[in-house]
Amino acid sequence: GMLAGMLAVGAEQGWVFIRHEYGPEEAAIRAELDAARAEGVLGEDALGSGQRLDIEVFTSPGGYILGEESALLECMEGHRGEPRNKPPFPGTSGLWGKPTLMNSVETLAAVPIILQRGGEWWQDQGVGEGVGLKFFAISGDIVRPDVYCVPMGTTARELIELAGGLPEGLELQAFQPGGASSNFLGPEHLDVPLDFKALADVDSMLGSGAVVVIGDQTDLLAAATNVLRFFRNESCGKCVPCRVGSNKAHRILTAVLERGGGVDEVDDRIDKLEETLRLTSICGLGQVALGPVLSVLRLQRTHAPG
Repeated sequence: GMLAGMLAVGAEQGWVFIRHEYGPEEAAIRAELDAARAEGVLGEDALGSGQRLDIEVFTSPGGYILGEESALLECMEGHRGEPRNKPPFPGTSGLWGKPTLMNSVETLAAVPIILQRGGEWWQDQGVGEGVGLKFFAISGDIVRPDVYCVPMGTTARELIELAGGLPEGLELQAFQPGGASSNFLGPEHLDVPLDFKALADVDSMLGSGAVVVIGDQTDLLAAATNVLRFFRNESCGKCVPCRVGSNKAHRILTAVLERGGGVDEVDDRIDKLEETLRLTSICGLGQVALGPVLSVLRLQRTHAPG
């Protein structure tokens, strides 16, 4: 998939950016790249084409912020991993100022099978309005946490059932459909298709496809505050709204939890901070940091007795 992308845009050099925690996976990738060079697929004269094509591995020093494309580029250039102001975007000025094609591993891995079987075949793999196949990593209060490949457009209910459902004695309270940055959804959204449009229509997102299932024995406000703590800790600190706002919001929510309070004790400062972060943060981390918290407040206020 990477080679196809490189040929399409006329690139000679590609990189696989991988977190340093993934030692065995990195070793496997390096071994495959060495084998490709030995077979002449990569090198100064790739497959006798007269064209140089090479792929290297860049080991990330870590940090969630490096998932943001421009922060990733800054890191590869040897700078502190902070997002750039945009425009320009990587497609016009990316790594070392050169046009740069950036895609996730999952996207590029799908390219060869689409080229082999055709776009129509790929489109037919989805259900409803979904297109293609999608990997979901499901965790939390679930019997068989794992990575599942299912048709795009599979519902949350179907995915949870595929993973064995919740442990005995637990009922679903909420779930995140697309990783830490996606808004929590309640049981009434179990039959929403897991695709980009359908989730956007219910004010959440597909994101990374990391589904987190929350049972009814979990303090949902505490879980959302823990998500916020993660974003606060992973903020690069470049922009004031994210750096200061995430910390302030975390202090407010922690104080509520420490005195045994619930959503009814969370005042409108959280709403105002969420709006400020969403509208003024430089990158997506700050823009979504308080979204999960706000979704929990809405969810629990909607379902509150009386």
